[in-house]
Amino acid sequence: MHVQAADKKTGKVSPHTSPRIFPRFHQWHAVRELVRDARERGAGHSYLVEHSAGSGKSNTIAWLAHRLSNLFGDDNQPVFHKVIVITDRVVLDRQLQRTIYQFDHTPGVVKKIDADSAQLAGALEDATSKIVISTLQMYPYLLDKIADAGLGGQRYAVIIDEAHSSQGGDAAARLKQALGVNAVAMEEDEDPAEYMTRVRGPQPNLSYFAFTATPKSSTLKLFGTFDPERVNPRDPGTRGMHVPFHVYSMKQAIEEGFIIDVLRYYTPVNSYYRLVKTVEADPEFDTKRATKKLRRHVESNDHAIRLKAEIMVDHFHEQVLALNKIGGQARAMVVTSGIERAIQYFKAISAYLVERKSPYRAIVAFSGEHEFDGVKVTEASLNGFPSKDIADQIEKDPYRFLICADKFQTGYGCDPK
Repeated sequence: MHVQAADKKTGKVSPHTSPRIFPRFHQWHAVRELVRDARERGAGHSYLVEHSAGSGKSNTIAWLAHRLSNLFGDDNQPVFHKVIVITDRVVLDRQLQRTIYQFDHTPGVVKKIDADSAQLAGALEDATSKIVISTLQMYPYLLDKIADAGLGGQRYAVIIDEAHSSQGGDAAARLKQALGVNAVAMEEDEDPAEYMTRVRGPQPNLSYFAFTATPKSSTLKLFGTFDPERVNPRDPGTRGMHVPFHVYSMKQAIEEGFIIDVLRYYTPVNSYYRLVKTVEADPEFDTKRATKKLRRHVESNDHAIRLKAEIMVDHFHEQVLALNKIGGQARAMVVTSGIERAIQYFKAISAYLVERKSPYRAIVAFSGEHEFDGVKVTEASLNGFPSKDIADQIEKDPYRFLICADKFQTGYGCDPK
C-alpha cells in the first residue's frame, strides 16, 4: 500500500513522498483467508475477526475492503457488488476513512455517508462506488435498502468495526425505533450492530465481516464460526462452540511489542457492597442485577469520583512527570464506562488540576450530544475547540489528560524498537 504523506500543519500532500506499507503476517493471513473463503462460498455468510489493539486493524479493514470490492468468482462475476464499512468510533472513524481512501484515488469509488439517507441510497445504486463508509446510525436504513426488492439482485459485504457499547438509554431507543422492532428486546451485553443484525436475520445476498478485539458470547454466537469439535472451556464435558474465523490475540501483540502490557502495573482495588435481603423467601429478588445497580450507583457518586480524580492527578504529577518519564512528555488516558461518567471525571479532574495549580489541562472525548445536569453538551462545548482537533490537541501542552467514553478509540499505538 502506498501512503500519501501530508504535512501536519498545512494538510498538503507532497507528490514526492509515497512510502510503501507492507502488511504484518497476521494482517496478510487474515485478509487472504477471508477473501479465499468468500470466493469459494459466495455471499450469505458471517466472519468474526478477533484482532487485538495494536494489530493495525484500520489497515486490515482497508485491505479487506479493497480486495472484496474487486473479488470475482469462477463465473467472472463479482462476488460482491458493494462493500460497506460500518463504524462508530470517533478517532478510528476518521483514521479508517483516510486509510481506505489511500487505496484508490479514482473519484467516486469510495464514498463516505454520515447521516444522509438520500446520499446513502444513491451510493448503493451508483455502479461507480464500490466501497461505502457509513455510520452505525445509518445501519438500520442500510439493511432496509439491501433487503429492498429493487436491490435484491445485488450482493453485499458488510464490514463492521466494533461499536463500543453505545446501546444504553437513548441510543438503544433510537435504534429500536428505526428498526421498527420494539417488541424484540436488546440483550444486556449486546452491541447495537449485533442487535440490528440479529433482528434482521441472515440474508443470502449479504456477508458480514465483524472485527473486534474483545468478542463477547453474543458476538461469537452471531458472527462466529461453529466448530463442532471444539471443547467448551466453561463446560469441558461438551463439544461444539462458536469461534472467531481469525485471531490475533492481545498476548501476541504484547509479545511482538505493538502494545504495552498494562496489567504489569495494574493494582486491583476491591469494592465492598452489602445487600440486605429483607424477605429471605422472596423468589423475585435478583442478587446479580441488584449488585450491578448498586455498583453503578456507588461508582457514579460525585464524592467517589472526586477522590479518584485526585488520586490519578497526584499520581501522574508525582510518579510520572516528576520522574521525567517519557522525557517529560507523558499523557494520561482515563477510560470510563460511558458518556455521563466521562463528563463527571472530566469536570472532577479539570477542577482538581486548577485547585492543584497544575499547568496542565484535560480533554474529554465522546460521540454526539449528551444531556448533563439538564444542559445539552458536546465535546466541543466542554473542550472549547472542535471535535476534529482532539487527536492533535492532546499531543500539545497544556493538555495531558484525555478522558474517554467507551466509544472513543481507547488504545495508544507504539512502534516496536
